[in-house]
Amino acid sequence: MKEGGWHQKVREELLYRLKETEARVESSHGVNPNLELFRGNLRRPNCLSDADLIVFDSDEKIIKIIEIESELNPKKISGVVMATHLCTLCRVKKEEDPYQLTNVLLEIIYKKPKVKSQKEAKLAVMYGPLLEMVKNSKGGCLSSFRWEAHE
Repeated sequence: MKEGGWHQKVREELLYRLKETEARVESSHGVNPNLELFRGNLRRPNCLSDADLIVFDSDEKIIKIIEIESELNPKKISGVVMATHLCTLCRVKKEEDPYQLTNVLLEIIYKKPKVKSQKEAKLAVMYGPLLEMVKNSKGGCLSSFRWEAHE
């Protein structure tokens, strides 16, 4: 899927900022066309999601997955949280072994909606119950998640 202008601008901005502070950051555009997230094994049906940016710590453990959404759609964002939470493996490069996903923070950056939109209010209503589901479920990779608007 072709990357739109706002999405690219935000991804490049985050990538630049993260590369100054984090051990390693991979982007889904350019060298790695897909940062694929799988549950159980690397077979196609088990690919449940993908990521825009992956952040590693100094031990080469994935600590953060970043997803950028050009449109604020609360239902889609809740789906991103749950699909990501179900994943246990991340393939960064096809020639490398996959990385295990445990205790990962998911960060979702979305385009700030128009002033009269109720979508951010809907996100606020969803946050607590969705976080409780993530925290109380067994076998998921997320330790937590957060979202924030970007101009």
